[in-house]
Amino acid sequence: MDLRPLSIGELLDRTFSYYRKHFWLFVGIVAAPQVLMVLVSLLVQSLRLTGTPQAPAKDPMEVFAQFPGMIAGFFVAMLLLILAATVVYSLVQGAVAYALAEVHMGRSINIAGAFRSLRGKVWRLLDTVFSIGVRVVGIYFLFILGLVIIVAIPVGLMQGLGQPNPILVIIVGILALLGLLAVSILAPVIVMRYSLSIPALMLENLGARQAIKRSVTLAKGNIWKIFLIFLLMYLISMVVISIFQALFMVASVVIAARHGLPPLWLQILSTISGGIGGTLSTPLVAIALTLLYFDARVRKEGFDLQLMMANLGVESASAEPPPISSPPAPSESL
Repeated sequence: MDLRPLSIGELLDRTFSYYRKHFWLFVGIVAAPQVLMVLVSLLVQSLRLTGTPQAPAKDPMEVFAQFPGMIAGFFVAMLLLILAATVVYSLVQGAVAYALAEVHMGRSINIAGAFRSLRGKVWRLLDTVFSIGVRVVGIYFLFILGLVIIVAIPVGLMQGLGQPNPILVIIVGILALLGLLAVSILAPVIVMRYSLSIPALMLENLGARQAIKRSVTLAKGNIWKIFLIFLLMYLISMVVISIFQALFMVASVVIAARHGLPPLWLQILSTISGGIGGTLSTPLVAIALTLLYFDARVRKEGFDLQLMMANLGVESASAEPPPISSPPAPSESL
């Protein structure tokens, strides 16, 4: 058990080291929920909800009449995929966080034990991920609402004046760009502030709101580390998934350009290969964030010293480290 402050390089090195040494443990944890995600994707593909018609209509009115069904299918497909992704992400992140904590603390753990740790916490995990998603989506909703208000008033003034005012048009455009820039920065920052919620929930047995507040406290001062972790793991995931999916994606594009919608069997193979790539790359971000959770506790709370003092009270016959203690509930607001 080596608990000490880690630099970003040491944290990434330890992430890949744990992943390599316990490859089958982490991949096995991700594989089971990932099957659910692949099955949902296959269901969407089989229903052809997001595809384009085989023979596009030439009559503009006929094309226009197809829009409601295509839009409805798109939203149904997206809803199914989002719900499945939320469940998969919650279960995987929770189980991997617990497994990594056990490995990091010098204990043994298997796949079944990692999933047993989710007992009594599944709804709290889903609540946490859903709450974070609502906050992020809410930022974009407020931006769109504000943009509509900002644009609607000047448009009304322009119509009242009888001609567009170039200065007003420029001001509206600048405000819209500044708002988009602010949202593009604020939304990722919110995600990074809440990114330690799942390790906190799993390892300190907190409620969803408590875990989010706890994450805000621990992430303070670590935003750049979290940003670099997300960026690197995202790039790795895209590369791994692309390696498995590239051949099928190219074939789909070629066939779609010549004959319309690619055949169902090709879409199925592409979805399965993407699921395999996701299974291999998904554990990395959960491992890195859990290590960062420990690093933040060591830096902010002297967690290593707490364990050292706790070990003094453990009987000499006991070889296991003491459990992770839960600190007092943070008072910092969201």
